[in-house]
Amino acid sequence: MVTTQHHTERHATLAVVGAGSRGLGVVERLIGHCLAEPFPVTVHLVDPRPLGPGFHRQDQPDHLLLNTVCAQVTAFADAQMVDGPTPVGGPSLYEWCRERELRLGADGYTVRAGDGREIQPNDFLPRRLLSEYLTWAAERIVAAAPAGFRLIRHAATATDIRPGDGGGETVVLDDGTRLEADAVFVTVGHQALHLPAETAEEPRLITRPYPLPEALDGIAPGDRVAVLGMGLTAMDVIASLTLGRGGRHEPTADGGLRYVAGGREPRIVLANRSGIPSRSRPYLHPGRIRFAPLALTPDRLRSLRAPREDGRLHFADDVLPLVEAEMELAYYRTLLARKTGDTAGAGAELSRRVAESGCDGALAGLRGEFGPCPLSGVLTERLTDRTWPDQAAYARWCTARVGEDLAEAREGLGACAVKEALEVLRDHRDALRAVIDPPGVDDASLAYFFGEFTATVNRLVIGPQLDRSVELLSLLDAGVLRLGPGPRPKVIAPAGTGPWRLESTCLARPESIEVDHVVQAHIAEPRADRLPASLLGRLVAAGRVTTLAAGGSRVPGLRVTRAGQGIGPAGDVRPTLFFLGPHTEGSSYYNHYVPSPGAPSRALQDAELALRTAFPALTVRTS
Repeated sequence: MVTTQHHTERHATLAVVGAGSRGLGVVERLIGHCLAEPFPVTVHLVDPRPLGPGFHRQDQPDHLLLNTVCAQVTAFADAQMVDGPTPVGGPSLYEWCRERELRLGADGYTVRAGDGREIQPNDFLPRRLLSEYLTWAAERIVAAAPAGFRLIRHAATATDIRPGDGGGETVVLDDGTRLEADAVFVTVGHQALHLPAETAEEPRLITRPYPLPEALDGIAPGDRVAVLGMGLTAMDVIASLTLGRGGRHEPTADGGLRYVAGGREPRIVLANRSGIPSRSRPYLHPGRIRFAPLALTPDRLRSLRAPREDGRLHFADDVLPLVEAEMELAYYRTLLARKTGDTAGAGAELSRRVAESGCDGALAGLRGEFGPCPLSGVLTERLTDRTWPDQAAYARWCTARVGEDLAEAREGLGACAVKEALEVLRDHRDALRAVIDPPGVDDASLAYFFGEFTATVNRLVIGPQLDRSVELLSLLDAGVLRLGPGPRPKVIAPAGTGPWRLESTCLARPESIEVDHVVQAHIAEPRADRLPASLLGRLVAAGRVTTLAAGGSRVPGLRVTRAGQGIGPAGDVRPTLFFLGPHTEGSSYYNHYVPSPGAPSRALQDAELALRTAFPALTVRTS
């Protein structure tokens, strides 16, 4: 049942600064409320770019892919995603592509109308399509707004947000315009990617490899280039330096690929700090069941917080064992389903065992029945703790790891016990958010969570598309790409015009590799106070919001309330200034994604909560 109350006494005015997917979420939520029970509101939308796509560009080449399958991407809210009104329906990215009769080419990434096979729900599609889709969806959502909803677009950049003379906020634009609003929602996304790149002291060091491929134009054919990182950004860089330079991958009889060079590729050295390759995103079987947590439950987290004076948890002692138990339960649930042929029945049986014997008792019985889980210690794995004989030994291990993971990814979610166990880190992301949400965790845990733990999660479940791993093996076979000198290589800058060097630190037989260029392929949003020319930098400097780092934390995000309100240096809350998105990482967890249909969406829930907090008359709840 939905109860709705609207007691708007006057025409409300708000401003949304930043028109990417988070800004679109605020606009969509507000239009939903206006359609459920009309009331007058004016929205100032501030961004030089159109509403919807954010940093996704329509001119990107097709080989730059999304790492979420197209059926799991939508701009339209449904009743499972958020507890507010959802009157504006629309297609997912998959449905949108099918409506336009778009097809996927034989190369596995080129999408055109009428050329290739039909697009499937499990396909990873070009990012340019998400840009087109979000632009289209935004216009459809805005077109559905009732007469009392007024959207004023400002193709400008906000340079400051100051307290309004009569309450509320004043937004200052770079064209001199001043906008008065009852509340402002700052949704600038990955703002650093929209700022001009700093001039590099060493032009052969690329610290920001976006936009692609332009950022790599200085790398000539045949040059030696070190790509530091093995995640999504690194795969983007490698694709741009191979597929983007005229190369192609041809299928082989054994199901692999053979790389055919285009002639303009550099010679690539791939290395990262951990030495561990990222695991591929698995195939998603239709009808796969996502189970509720049995160990990492809200009740368990509440019981752990209750005796603490400040309510804060210690992640390694309190939460990590629950995450590990949840992963192990998912592993055995999959084996049980394989044994019985009944996935839902296996879930019910596992729930019964946990209810009767507790997690520890149920796991003890399952280990006796099926043997040990092979993922023990996966969340704390360290290659740097051991010494490898030489680079060849490390390369053999790394290549074998990629191959093993590829086989598991092909078996897919809903079938592979290892991938089901790892997917706990995605399926129960809301439980991890509940750990970080106020009162959160202690300071040491916060640093660990957003340092080591999130990096591990990204490597395990936010990795590259399955095909990218096949391409990586193909490039290794072709000799276009080689692995670096083991984990945690030391990167030594050149003296004068000499080469860069990567020197081993974990090999018994030391090795040094010389390269002409270094690409830092791991993107992190800088602290706002380190970007003084940005809007967030100015707001921090003015004391309108603080960073978590200001309190001694190593986490770079802004300090905000659960509703997204900025918190000042003295702990004072800015009641009409809201921040939503990646720049709040640390006050909450995992803020950079586009919602999926049919599943709770924290992005839309955050927008809903912020709007309710700013305008209490919008209260809409589901019971």
